Amino acid sequence: MKKQNSNYIEEIHLIRAVACLLVVLVHVSATYYYQQDGYNDITFFFNQIGRFGTPLFAVISGFLLFYHVRQKGFQFNKFVTSRFVKVGSPFLFWSLFYIFLLVLLEGATPLAEGKKIFTIDFLLGNSYVHLYFMSIVFQFYLLFPLLQKIRSKQLWNVLLVFSLAINYYFVEHFTPSSFNNELLQYAFSQRALFVNWIFFFIFGGFAAYNWEKIYTLSKKIKLVSLIASILIIVLTVYEYNVNGSVSSNRPLNFIYIPVIFVTLIGLYDYISKLNFLKLALSKVGQLSMGIYLVHMFIIYLFVHYMPESIWTTLNFPFVFLAILLASILFVRAIQLLPYDQYLVTVPKLKNTKRNNIPRSA
Repeated sequence: MKKQNSNYIEEIHLIRAVACLLVVLVHVSATYYYQQDGYNDITFFFNQIGRFGTPLFAVISGFLLFYHVRQKGFQFNKFVTSRFVKVGSPFLFWSLFYIFLLVLLEGATPLAEGKKIFTIDFLLGNSYVHLYFMSIVFQFYLLFPLLQKIRSKQLWNVLLVFSLAINYYFVEHFTPSSFNNELLQYAFSQRALFVNWIFFFIFGGFAAYNWEKIYTLSKKIKLVSLIASILIIVLTVYEYNVNGSVSSNRPLNFIYIPVIFVTLIGLYDYISKLNFLKLALSKVGQLSMGIYLVHMFIIYLFVHYMPESIWTTLNFPFVFLAILLASILFVRAIQLLPYDQYLVTVPKLKNTKRNNIPRSA
Protein backbone atom coordinates (compact mmCIF):
# COMPACT_ATOMS: atom_id res chain seq x y z
CA MET A 1 0.00 0.00 0.00
CA LYS A 2 1.26 3.44 -0.85
CA LYS A 3 2.37 5.70 1.94
CA GLN A 4 -0.40 7.99 3.22
CA ASN A 5 0.73 11.56 2.83
CA SER A 6 -2.47 13.62 2.89
CA ASN A 7 -6.05 13.37 4.00
CA TYR A 8 -7.82 11.51 1.19
CA ILE A 9 -9.07 7.96 0.64
CA GLU A 10 -10.67 7.50 -2.77
CA GLU A 11 -12.50 4.31 -1.73
CA ILE A 12 -14.61 6.29 0.72
CA HIS A 13 -16.54 7.98 -2.09
CA LEU A 14 -17.43 4.57 -3.52
CA ILE A 15 -18.83 3.43 -0.17
CA ARG A 16 -20.66 6.74 0.23
CA ALA A 17 -22.11 6.44 -3.26
CA VAL A 18 -23.31 2.88 -2.67
CA ALA A 19 -24.86 3.84 0.67
CA CYS A 20 -26.61 6.82 -0.95
CA LEU A 21 -27.93 4.79 -3.89
CA LEU A 22 -29.24 2.10 -1.53
CA VAL A 23 -31.09 4.65 0.62
CA VAL A 24 -32.69 6.26 -2.45
CA LEU A 25 -33.56 2.75 -3.67
CA VAL A 26 -35.45 2.07 -0.41
CA HIS A 27 -37.53 5.21 -0.71
CA VAL A 28 -38.27 4.93 -4.43
CA SER A 29 -39.37 1.30 -3.99
CA ALA A 30 -41.45 2.29 -0.94
CA THR A 31 -43.14 4.92 -3.11
CA TYR A 32 -43.98 2.17 -5.57
CA TYR A 33 -45.63 0.32 -2.69
CA TYR A 34 -48.13 3.14 -2.29
CA GLN A 35 -48.52 3.84 -6.00
CA GLN A 36 -49.13 0.16 -6.85
CA ASP A 37 -51.06 -0.75 -3.66
CA GLY A 38 -48.35 -3.13 -2.54
CA TYR A 39 -44.99 -4.57 -3.49
CA ASN A 40 -44.26 -7.07 -6.21
CA ASP A 41 -41.22 -9.35 -6.24
CA ILE A 42 -39.02 -6.77 -7.98
CA THR A 43 -39.88 -3.67 -5.94
CA PHE A 44 -39.76 -5.62 -2.68
CA PHE A 45 -36.31 -6.99 -3.57
CA PHE A 46 -34.92 -3.48 -4.13
CA ASN A 47 -36.59 -2.22 -0.97
CA GLN A 48 -35.03 -4.92 1.18
CA ILE A 49 -31.56 -4.88 -0.39
CA GLY A 50 -31.52 -1.11 -0.06
CA ARG A 51 -31.66 -1.45 3.73
CA PHE A 52 -27.91 -1.93 3.85
CA GLY A 53 -27.56 1.77 3.00
CA THR A 54 -28.26 3.40 6.38
CA PRO A 55 -25.83 1.26 8.42
CA LEU A 56 -23.17 1.84 5.73
CA PHE A 57 -23.69 5.59 6.18
CA ALA A 58 -23.24 5.10 9.93
CA VAL A 59 -19.98 3.21 9.40
CA ILE A 60 -18.67 5.96 7.12
CA SER A 61 -19.63 8.66 9.65
CA GLY A 62 -17.68 6.92 12.38
CA PHE A 63 -14.74 6.05 10.15
CA LEU A 64 -14.20 9.59 8.86
CA LEU A 65 -14.21 11.26 12.26
CA PHE A 66 -12.03 8.73 14.03
CA TYR A 67 -9.57 8.55 11.14
CA HIS A 68 -9.26 12.33 11.18
CA VAL A 69 -8.55 12.26 14.92
CA ARG A 70 -6.00 9.53 14.39
CA GLN A 71 -4.20 11.61 11.74
CA LYS A 72 -4.72 15.17 13.00
CA GLY A 73 -5.77 15.00 16.63
CA PHE A 74 -8.88 16.55 18.17
CA GLN A 75 -9.79 20.20 18.75
CA PHE A 76 -13.09 20.56 20.60
CA ASN A 77 -14.00 24.07 19.42
CA LYS A 78 -13.24 23.25 15.80
CA PHE A 79 -15.22 20.03 16.09
CA VAL A 80 -18.30 21.80 17.47
CA THR A 81 -18.17 24.50 14.80
CA SER A 82 -17.69 22.10 11.89
CA ARG A 83 -20.41 19.71 13.06
CA PHE A 84 -22.90 22.56 13.41
CA VAL A 85 -22.22 23.66 9.84
CA LYS A 86 -22.15 20.16 8.33
CA VAL A 87 -24.94 18.45 10.28
CA GLY A 88 -26.67 20.70 12.81
CA SER A 89 -27.64 23.49 10.45
CA PRO A 90 -28.80 21.23 7.55
CA PHE A 91 -30.79 19.10 10.00
CA LEU A 92 -32.54 22.16 11.40
CA PHE A 93 -33.22 23.67 7.98
CA TRP A 94 -34.58 20.51 6.34
CA SER A 95 -36.65 19.56 9.37
CA LEU A 96 -38.37 22.94 9.16
CA PHE A 97 -38.56 22.72 5.36
CA TYR A 98 -40.42 19.39 5.44
CA ILE A 99 -42.69 20.50 8.29
CA PHE A 100 -43.76 23.58 6.32
CA LEU A 101 -44.14 21.47 3.18
CA LEU A 102 -46.60 19.18 4.95
CA VAL A 103 -48.43 22.07 6.60
CA LEU A 104 -48.80 24.11 3.41
CA LEU A 105 -49.54 21.31 0.92
CA GLU A 106 -51.03 18.56 3.07
CA GLY A 107 -52.73 20.52 5.83
CA ALA A 108 -50.70 18.77 8.53
CA THR A 109 -50.95 19.89 12.17
CA PRO A 110 -47.52 19.29 13.76
CA LEU A 111 -48.68 20.21 17.27
CA ALA A 112 -51.74 17.97 17.19
CA GLU A 113 -50.28 15.60 19.82
CA GLY A 114 -48.86 18.36 21.98
CA LYS A 115 -45.67 20.36 22.25
CA LYS A 116 -43.74 17.65 24.09
CA ILE A 117 -44.40 14.98 21.46
CA PHE A 118 -43.61 17.51 18.74
CA THR A 119 -40.28 18.31 20.43
CA ILE A 120 -39.35 14.63 20.69
CA ASP A 121 -40.33 14.05 17.07
CA PHE A 122 -38.35 17.08 15.92
CA LEU A 123 -35.20 16.13 17.82
CA LEU A 124 -35.37 12.51 16.67
CA GLY A 125 -35.82 13.39 13.01
CA ASN A 126 -39.49 12.54 12.64
CA SER A 127 -40.21 15.75 10.75
CA TYR A 128 -39.96 13.58 7.63
CA VAL A 129 -39.39 9.90 7.12
CA HIS A 130 -35.66 10.00 6.33
CA LEU A 131 -34.37 12.65 8.73
CA TYR A 132 -34.03 10.22 11.65
CA PHE A 133 -30.52 9.35 10.48
CA MET A 134 -29.42 12.96 10.90
CA SER A 135 -30.60 12.78 14.50
CA ILE A 136 -28.64 9.55 15.03
CA VAL A 137 -25.49 11.19 13.68
CA PHE A 138 -25.98 14.19 15.96
CA GLN A 139 -26.32 11.87 18.98
CA PHE A 140 -23.08 10.23 17.91
CA TYR A 141 -21.43 13.66 17.84
CA LEU A 142 -22.51 14.24 21.45
CA LEU A 143 -20.55 11.13 22.49
CA PHE A 144 -17.65 11.62 20.12
CA PRO A 145 -15.58 13.97 22.34
CA LEU A 146 -15.41 11.12 24.87
CA LEU A 147 -15.00 8.30 22.35
CA GLN A 148 -12.15 10.06 20.54
CA LYS A 149 -10.01 9.69 23.67
CA ILE A 150 -9.74 5.97 22.90
CA ARG A 151 -6.59 5.66 20.79
CA SER A 152 -5.45 2.09 21.62
CA LYS A 153 -6.20 -0.65 19.09
CA GLN A 154 -6.64 -3.11 21.94
CA LEU A 155 -9.26 -0.91 23.57
CA TRP A 156 -11.00 -0.57 20.22
CA ASN A 157 -11.36 -4.36 20.11
CA VAL A 158 -13.05 -4.25 23.51
CA LEU A 159 -15.25 -1.29 22.53
CA LEU A 160 -16.38 -3.06 19.35
CA VAL A 161 -17.56 -6.10 21.31
CA PHE A 162 -19.16 -3.88 23.95
CA SER A 163 -21.03 -1.83 21.32
CA LEU A 164 -22.27 -5.01 19.66
CA ALA A 165 -23.70 -6.20 22.99
CA ILE A 166 -25.41 -2.85 23.63
CA ASN A 167 -26.82 -2.67 20.09
CA TYR A 168 -28.08 -6.26 20.24
CA TYR A 169 -29.78 -5.69 23.59
CA PHE A 170 -31.62 -2.56 22.50
CA VAL A 171 -32.70 -4.05 19.17
CA GLU A 172 -33.72 -7.47 20.44
CA HIS A 173 -34.59 -7.26 24.14
CA PHE A 174 -35.20 -3.71 25.35
CA THR A 175 -38.82 -2.72 25.88
CA PRO A 176 -39.81 0.96 26.29
CA SER A 177 -42.71 -0.14 28.53
CA SER A 178 -40.16 -0.60 31.34
CA PHE A 179 -40.43 3.19 31.83
CA ASN A 180 -43.34 4.53 33.86
CA ASN A 181 -43.28 7.86 32.05
CA GLU A 182 -45.26 7.92 28.79
CA LEU A 183 -42.95 10.47 27.17
CA LEU A 184 -39.92 8.28 27.91
CA GLN A 185 -41.78 5.28 26.53
CA TYR A 186 -42.49 7.22 23.35
CA ALA A 187 -38.93 8.54 23.04
CA PHE A 188 -37.31 5.16 23.62
CA SER A 189 -39.62 3.47 21.11
CA GLN A 190 -38.11 5.54 18.29
CA ARG A 191 -35.66 3.96 15.84
CA ALA A 192 -33.53 7.12 15.92
CA LEU A 193 -32.01 6.35 19.32
CA PHE A 194 -28.23 6.09 18.96
CA VAL A 195 -28.04 2.86 21.00
CA ASN A 196 -29.99 1.13 18.23
CA TRP A 197 -27.13 1.90 15.80
CA ILE A 198 -24.06 2.22 18.01
CA PHE A 199 -22.28 -0.86 16.63
CA PHE A 200 -22.05 0.57 13.11
CA PHE A 201 -20.48 3.85 14.27
CA ILE A 202 -18.04 2.02 16.53
CA PHE A 203 -17.15 -0.37 13.72
CA GLY A 204 -16.29 2.74 11.69
CA GLY A 205 -13.91 3.81 14.46
CA PHE A 206 -12.48 0.31 14.70
CA ALA A 207 -11.87 0.36 10.94
CA ALA A 208 -10.18 3.77 11.20
CA TYR A 209 -7.68 2.52 13.78
CA ASN A 210 -7.09 -0.70 11.84
CA TRP A 211 -7.27 0.85 8.37
CA GLU A 212 -3.94 -0.44 7.06
CA LYS A 213 -4.77 -4.06 7.93
CA ILE A 214 -8.33 -3.82 6.61
CA TYR A 215 -7.17 -2.14 3.40
CA THR A 216 -4.50 -4.77 2.74
CA LEU A 217 -6.86 -7.62 3.56
CA SER A 218 -9.63 -6.24 1.35
CA LYS A 219 -7.28 -6.13 -1.64
CA LYS A 220 -6.07 -9.69 -1.03
CA ILE A 221 -9.50 -11.26 -0.72
CA LYS A 222 -11.41 -9.28 -3.36
CA LEU A 223 -12.95 -12.34 -4.99
CA VAL A 224 -13.74 -14.09 -1.71
CA SER A 225 -15.40 -11.02 -0.22
CA LEU A 226 -17.38 -10.44 -3.42
CA ILE A 227 -18.71 -14.00 -3.28
CA ALA A 228 -19.52 -13.47 0.42
CA SER A 229 -21.47 -10.29 -0.40
CA ILE A 230 -23.42 -12.08 -3.15
CA LEU A 231 -24.21 -14.79 -0.60
CA ILE A 232 -25.41 -12.09 1.80
CA ILE A 233 -27.87 -10.88 -0.86
CA VAL A 234 -29.11 -14.45 -1.39
CA LEU A 235 -29.53 -14.96 2.35
CA THR A 236 -31.36 -11.65 2.67
CA VAL A 237 -33.81 -12.68 -0.06
CA TYR A 238 -34.41 -15.94 1.82
CA GLU A 239 -34.78 -14.04 5.09
CA TYR A 240 -37.42 -11.59 3.92
CA ASN A 241 -39.31 -14.30 2.06
CA VAL A 242 -39.51 -16.34 5.26
CA ASN A 243 -39.79 -13.66 7.94
CA GLY A 244 -41.11 -10.63 6.07
CA SER A 245 -39.56 -7.17 5.82
CA VAL A 246 -36.07 -6.81 7.33
CA SER A 247 -34.80 -3.81 9.28
CA SER A 248 -31.64 -1.84 8.59
CA ASN A 249 -30.17 -2.42 12.05
CA ARG A 250 -31.11 -6.06 12.59
CA PRO A 251 -28.44 -8.23 14.29
CA LEU A 252 -27.50 -10.02 11.06
CA ASN A 253 -26.20 -6.69 9.79
CA PHE A 254 -23.57 -6.82 12.53
CA ILE A 255 -22.01 -9.47 10.28
CA TYR A 256 -23.20 -8.36 6.87
CA ILE A 257 -22.14 -4.69 6.98
CA PRO A 258 -18.44 -5.29 7.81
CA VAL A 259 -18.30 -7.84 4.98
CA ILE A 260 -19.89 -5.40 2.52
CA PHE A 261 -17.55 -2.64 3.73
CA VAL A 262 -14.49 -4.80 3.03
CA THR A 263 -15.94 -5.90 -0.32
CA LEU A 264 -16.42 -2.33 -1.54
CA ILE A 265 -12.85 -1.38 -0.62
CA GLY A 266 -11.58 -4.31 -2.66
CA LEU A 267 -13.89 -3.64 -5.61
CA TYR A 268 -12.57 -0.11 -6.02
CA ASP A 269 -9.56 -1.47 -7.92
CA TYR A 270 -11.90 -2.73 -10.65
CA ILE A 271 -14.22 0.28 -10.65
CA SER A 272 -11.32 2.75 -10.89
CA LYS A 273 -10.42 1.27 -14.29
CA LEU A 274 -13.82 2.29 -15.68
CA ASN A 275 -13.46 6.05 -15.93
CA PHE A 276 -17.14 6.89 -16.50
CA LEU A 277 -18.33 4.67 -13.64
CA LYS A 278 -15.59 5.97 -11.36
CA LEU A 279 -16.50 9.58 -12.14
CA ALA A 280 -20.23 8.97 -11.69
CA LEU A 281 -19.82 7.18 -8.37
CA SER A 282 -17.33 9.77 -7.13
CA LYS A 283 -19.84 12.52 -7.88
CA VAL A 284 -22.69 10.67 -6.16
CA GLY A 285 -20.38 9.99 -3.22
CA GLN A 286 -19.39 13.64 -2.99
CA LEU A 287 -23.03 14.79 -3.08
CA SER A 288 -24.38 11.87 -1.02
CA MET A 289 -25.45 13.82 2.06
CA GLY A 290 -27.08 16.51 -0.06
CA ILE A 291 -28.88 13.85 -2.08
CA TYR A 292 -29.96 12.21 1.16
CA LEU A 293 -31.50 15.44 2.41
CA VAL A 294 -33.37 16.47 -0.76
CA HIS A 295 -34.38 13.21 -2.46
CA MET A 296 -37.60 12.82 -0.46
CA PHE A 297 -38.71 16.25 -1.65
CA ILE A 298 -38.03 15.17 -5.24
CA ILE A 299 -40.02 11.99 -4.65
CA TYR A 300 -42.85 14.11 -3.24
CA LEU A 301 -42.88 16.21 -6.42
CA PHE A 302 -42.86 13.09 -8.60
CA VAL A 303 -45.80 11.59 -6.72
CA HIS A 304 -47.91 14.73 -6.89
CA TYR A 305 -47.02 16.21 -10.27
CA MET A 306 -45.94 13.36 -12.55
CA PRO A 307 -48.55 11.24 -14.41
CA GLU A 308 -49.65 8.08 -12.64
CA SER A 309 -48.65 6.08 -15.72
CA ILE A 310 -44.95 6.35 -14.80
CA TRP A 311 -45.40 4.12 -11.74
CA THR A 312 -45.03 0.80 -13.51
CA THR A 313 -42.49 -1.85 -12.60
CA LEU A 314 -41.05 -1.65 -16.10
CA ASN A 315 -40.33 2.03 -15.52
CA PHE A 316 -38.70 1.47 -12.12
CA PRO A 317 -35.06 1.92 -13.23
CA PHE A 318 -35.95 5.05 -15.20
CA VAL A 319 -37.93 6.56 -12.33
CA PHE A 320 -35.06 5.76 -9.95
CA LEU A 321 -32.50 7.42 -12.24
CA ALA A 322 -34.76 10.41 -12.84
CA ILE A 323 -35.21 10.98 -9.09
CA LEU A 324 -31.46 10.57 -8.53
CA LEU A 325 -30.56 13.02 -11.30
CA ALA A 326 -33.20 15.53 -10.18
CA SER A 327 -31.81 15.30 -6.63
CA ILE A 328 -28.28 15.96 -7.91
CA LEU A 329 -29.45 18.97 -9.92
CA PHE A 330 -31.37 20.31 -6.93
CA VAL A 331 -28.29 20.03 -4.71
CA ARG A 332 -26.24 21.79 -7.39
CA ALA A 333 -28.82 24.57 -7.53
CA ILE A 334 -28.67 24.97 -3.75
CA GLN A 335 -24.89 25.31 -4.01
CA LEU A 336 -25.42 28.47 -6.06
CA LEU A 337 -27.13 30.14 -3.10
CA PRO A 338 -25.34 32.27 -0.50
CA TYR A 339 -24.39 30.28 2.63
CA ASP A 340 -25.17 27.01 0.87
CA GLN A 341 -22.87 25.17 3.30
CA TYR A 342 -25.53 25.63 5.97
CA LEU A 343 -28.15 23.92 3.79
CA VAL A 344 -26.34 20.92 2.30
CA THR A 345 -23.08 19.19 3.17
CA VAL A 346 -20.85 18.71 0.13
CA PRO A 347 -17.19 17.82 0.75
CA LYS A 348 -14.65 18.94 -1.81
CA LEU A 349 -12.83 16.42 -3.97
CA LYS A 350 -9.08 16.80 -3.79
CA ASN A 351 -6.59 15.94 -6.51
CA THR A 352 -4.34 14.01 -4.19
CA LYS A 353 -2.74 10.61 -4.13
CA ARG A 354 -4.69 7.54 -3.18
CA ASN A 355 -5.27 6.12 0.25
CA ASN A 356 -5.90 9.43 1.99
CA ILE A 357 -9.10 10.91 3.33
CA PRO A 358 -11.23 14.04 2.65
CA ARG A 359 -10.80 16.67 5.35
CA SER A 360 -14.24 18.09 4.89
CA ALA A 361 -16.05 14.75 4.99
